Amino acid sequence: MAKADFDFGALLNDQFKGIRKGYKFGKAFNDDKSLVRPARPAVAVASDDNVALKTAFEAGEAISGLVEKEVKGGYEVTVAGERAFCPFSQIDRFKKDAAEYVGRKFDFVVTEYAKDDRGLSVVVSRRALLEVQAEALREAVLNELHEGETLNGTVTRVFDFGAFVDLGGVDGLIPVREIAWERVADPNAVLKPGDGVTVKVLHVDREAGKIALSRKECLPRVFHRSPEEAASAKSAAEVADWMKANAERNAHVGSLAGAFDKLSLG
Repeated sequence: MAKADFDFGALLNDQFKGIRKGYKFGKAFNDDKSLVRPARPAVAVASDDNVALKTAFEAGEAISGLVEKEVKGGYEVTVAGERAFCPFSQIDRFKKDAAEYVGRKFDFVVTEYAKDDRGLSVVVSRRALLEVQAEALREAVLNELHEGETLNGTVTRVFDFGAFVDLGGVDGLIPVREIAWERVADPNAVLKPGDGVTVKVLHVDREAGKIALSRKECLPRVFHRSPEEAASAKSAAEVADWMKANAERNAHVGSLAGAFDKLSLG
């Protein structure tokens, strides 16, 4: 076929046959003449975040963890499938043996949550949670205390100035002068941590959170003589003993004199 006989329009019509009228073709080039690339569907990017831990950290919520073992400076804890670190100072309010924690589950709060080249770095605290709980209990107990009532408690700490007693959520102080009726030179000689005591509430300062207690008010009152009274009583006892001994001697002498008289008369 000769070049002049080629029908280019017929070729185009044949190529576009079947395309509905009004169809709009997409742009092949951007305004800056760069090629338009088809948009790809979004693909989820893998993340090494632990959703449960991150949520607990950001919300300040408690999360359960298992104390695996004691390590340098603290304890290794498994929390939400991740290894975390709990410093010695953050495992409890008061220090106890490791056997009290290892192998047991507790609630923790996440105090640090970070990522580095080595992965997740998580630090947890049980003490922070205990402090919050203790403060709530402390306020409740304080509101229920009344001066003059008698309570049972447990000695927690002993100092030269007195002893602190746990009343079931709040500590009160027994001043050294209120430990016993007699003078107490060393409170440690009378009380030790763990001792159960019965105390009387002397004063409650709710604003300052201080409670004054007395142990001696719950004990039988013992009266002691002053040094002068003791010396006087000792002197009187010695005089009485001397008089008794002297009477016995005199009685013996009298009996001997009577015997001699009988002999001389005979």
